[in-house]
Amino acid sequence: MSQATGTMHGFFIDWDGKMRPVSNPGKGLRCEVDMKARYVMVFNKYGGLDHESTWYPDEAAVEKAGIKVAYADTDAPIRISSID
Repeated sequence: MSQATGTMHGFFIDWDGKMRPVSNPGKGLRCEVDMKARYVMVFNKYGGLDHESTWYPDEAAVEKAGIKVAYADTDAPIRISSID
């Protein structure tokens, strides 16, 4: 079962290898999370799927997965494609 942003907690690793909260992925983005599958879908303001990632319940889970924690600036402009 997926749940929309706002009712969710946790984090995902973005396209730059930085950690973002599913409740605030960045301007113009929203997340849907399948907690059972530990899967995050990041959608743009037009409804297009921009990114897929693993869902982590907290920072400790990210570290346990062997990923160095670096927070993304959620106020910065979003640049996903290589042509941006």
